[in-house]
Amino acid sequence: MPSSSSSSVEILDPIPACTPDATAVDTSDSDADASDSNDAFGGGGSAPSWPAAGRIASSFRSQKALDALCRKHGVDTREYAPLPAGALRACSPPPPGAVCVYADALEAGMRVPLRPFFAEVLTHFGLAPTQLAPNCWRVMAAFAALCRSAGVHGPPPVAVFRHFFALRALKVKGLYFFSSSKGTAGVLFTGLPDSITFKGWKEGYFFLKSKSAPWPFPVLWGEPTKKSMADPMLTSEEKGMVEKLLRVRGAEAIDIRTYLGEGNFAAAKTIPAAPKPHPPSPPRHTTAGAKGMDPSTYAMIQKMRAEKAAAEAAAAPKVSVKSEPAGGDAPDGTTATGKKRKLAEDNAPPGFPSAAPRQDRKPPVPHAPDRHDGDTVDWEAARQLLQGIVTPARERAFLVANPFNVIASSYVATLQAANYASASLGHALKLQEELEKAKAELAEAKKKAVAEVESAKAAGVQEFLGSEEHTRRLAEEALKAYERGMEDMKRVALRLRPDINPARLAVPPGGFR
Repeated sequence: MPSSSSSSVEILDPIPACTPDATAVDTSDSDADASDSNDAFGGGGSAPSWPAAGRIASSFRSQKALDALCRKHGVDTREYAPLPAGALRACSPPPPGAVCVYADALEAGMRVPLRPFFAEVLTHFGLAPTQLAPNCWRVMAAFAALCRSAGVHGPPPVAVFRHFFALRALKVKGLYFFSSSKGTAGVLFTGLPDSITFKGWKEGYFFLKSKSAPWPFPVLWGEPTKKSMADPMLTSEEKGMVEKLLRVRGAEAIDIRTYLGEGNFAAAKTIPAAPKPHPPSPPRHTTAGAKGMDPSTYAMIQKMRAEKAAAEAAAAPKVSVKSEPAGGDAPDGTTATGKKRKLAEDNAPPGFPSAAPRQDRKPPVPHAPDRHDGDTVDWEAARQLLQGIVTPARERAFLVANPFNVIASSYVATLQAANYASASLGHALKLQEELEKAKAELAEAKKKAVAEVESAKAAGVQEFLGSEEHTRRLAEEALKAYERGMEDMKRVALRLRPDINPARLAVPPGGFR
C-alpha cells in the first residue's frame, strides 16, 4: 500500500486491476489520490493528472551510475546523453529534446533509438515510454522476433499486434500493461517474469536527451482514446500474417524466453542487397578433344592452333587450284584446298599433326606411348598445349640454336618441377602425420574420460554404501519386511487357533534370544 506521506512512497506492483471498460482504482488512503479514480482511458473529462505517479521520486542520483547503465544496454551516450531526473517525475514534461525511460524497460528489451514497431505502438495509443510496465517491452520485443521468424518482413503492423494483445490499466493512473486478447487468437506467450522480480521499477527512471530531437513518439504522458482501444480491423494481408504466427505458435503458447535475447533486442539489420549476377560465360563447345579438360584451357588450345594454322597458311606459297564443279568456293569463302586442310586438321587426333600435305613441314616425330593408361585424355591435352606453345618462329629458332642449350634448359625446368612435386608431397605427408597424431590424442582423451567417469561412478557407489543414508534405507526396508511378516504370521495363527489373543502374537524385530 502506498503511504500518504510525500517523503516515503511504497511502489505498487504492476498487478492488473481493471479492464478497459472499468475504473482504475488507487489503493492510497490520502485525499490527493482520489482523482486517480477517474476513468483509466480518458473518462475524467478534464486535463489528465497523475497524483500517485507524481509522488514517486527517481532512485538515480549519480551520473556515473547512469553512464554505466547506458553502456550496459548499448545506448550511445554521445548521441543520447543520460540526465538524472532530479526533482522531475516520470509524468513530468521532460526537458527540451529529452524523453523519460525506465531502467527496467531497458533490461526488458527497450533499445534507444527505439525500434520503429515500438514507436508505432506508442504513437497509436498516445503513450509515453514510461507509461508502459517493463513486461510490455518484453511482449513487444518477443512479438517482433516471432514475426521475423515467421517470415513477416519489416515492422509488424500494430493491428496484428492488437489482434493478440490488449492494453490494460494498472492501479496507478497513467500506467498500463498488455494482456492476451480475449478474441479467437488465444494466448500467444507464456513465461513472463512475475512482478516481484522487478519490484520498484517505477522509481528507476531518468532522462535521455537526443541531439536529433524530436522523438518519433509521444514524450508527454497521455491517455489512450476509445478509438485506439477498439477491436482492430485486419486487411487480407494482415490476416495472412496472423495465420503465419498461429502456425509458428502451434497448439500451445510459446515460452516468451525463447524470443528474448540480445540478438532479438537489437534493431533488425538491413538486409544486404542481392549480389549482381555474373556476366554470362561464353558458350562451351564440347568435343572429343575437350573431354576431361578445363574448358578455358581447351579454348586457349584451339585459339593457338588457329593462329598457328593461319601463320603457316600465310608462309606457304600460293597455288592456283581449279574450282570444283559442284560448289566452287565454300560457303564460308574459303578455297577447296583450305577446306580440305581444315577437315584434315579436325579429323586428326589431338596432339598429332594433321594428315594434310604441308610443303613447309617436316615429317612428324612419332611420340612415345603414354605409360598412364587410366586417363590418357589429360596427357593428350597437356601434349597438345605444349605443342601449341611452339610457334613456327620458335621452331625455327630451336633449329638454329645449340641443341645442348635446349636440353639444358629443359633439364632445369624438369628439376624445378620435380622439386615442386617433392615439396608438395612432403607437406602432404606432414599434414597426414599431424592428422593421425591428433586422432590418436583424441582417442586417448576419450578413453581417459570414460575411465574417469567409471571411476567416479564406482567411488560414488562405494561412498553411498558406507554412508548413513544407505544404512537408514536398509533399516527402513527391513522394518517394512518385519511388519509384513508379523501380519502374515498373525493371520496364519488366528486361522489355526482363533482363541489366541492377537495382541500376544508378537515377535521382537531381533527375534527371541
